[in-house]
Amino acid sequence: MAGGSLAPGVSRIFAQVHRANANHKVELDSNLLRPKGFTLPSNLVYLGDVATALLANLSQPDTPHFSQPPKFNEQRWVFETQSGVLSVRIESDAYWGFGLFNSGYLNAIEITGPFEQRMRLMFDLKASIGRNPWEFRHQKAAGKWLAKHHSSVTLKTNEGVWREGMEAAQATFEASIEVLEQRSTEVEKRMKMQEEGPEWILEKAQVSFAAAQFDLDIARNALADENAPGLERALARIEAALIEADPGTGLLSSDYAAAAPDGMLLRTESSSQFSDHAHLEIVDLTSLDEEEE
Repeated sequence: MAGGSLAPGVSRIFAQVHRANANHKVELDSNLLRPKGFTLPSNLVYLGDVATALLANLSQPDTPHFSQPPKFNEQRWVFETQSGVLSVRIESDAYWGFGLFNSGYLNAIEITGPFEQRMRLMFDLKASIGRNPWEFRHQKAAGKWLAKHHSSVTLKTNEGVWREGMEAAQATFEASIEVLEQRSTEVEKRMKMQEEGPEWILEKAQVSFAAAQFDLDIARNALADENAPGLERALARIEAALIEADPGTGLLSSDYAAAAPDGMLLRTESSSQFSDHAHLEIVDLTSLDEEEE
């Protein structure tokens, strides 16, 4: 999976760059990545769409440090960053057209860390850029660059590493959906066997169960669209809804509203205060002077 002679726990992939803009700088003193508006001594750097998307998909990464900052060519560089258990190294280099066109650049990416996190990052990166990153604009030139700089890698093996990452991440997501589908079936059986009473209200449970079924469809569609964040949000809602619907939890009892934290009111069928807002006083906290400012 790692490719070549890389150590276990490391994935190396190569991606075609499509777009690159002068939206960042590298601070001269520290070689750290800075925004375009940075005012201390610095040089421009063209990160490109691949590196920008990868950083966006890392959870609170360290500020990237350039071990090889850009010089005359602002799109040729190497940086490293750390995000939790993941370490990422990206090298941007020209492989065609003497570096005069964005389409002539690629990114060599090395990801170090636990298997599932590596595969998830590859999945998110591919989804974010909205194309197959292993498809190079200039196939022959890309193959020559790989043969020169990474002799154990070919265009075919690089595509294979990408596809294996996509499949591994998708399998993990599918397993998560299957677990909740099985739990949904179990909860439905308990609902049918449970008699309604003060400890469990069937009507409320049916509403929560229906919400879980709806979000299961949302999760499946999100996976088909390679929308990992949307999938995870749907899975979280499903789990919460099934906990509510399960007769064994006792959350949907007649005393459910009374169990709300102090200062909070839960909407129930018997509550009427939510249907009448006439007694609420509307306070305008703005003034004409403040709006004009």
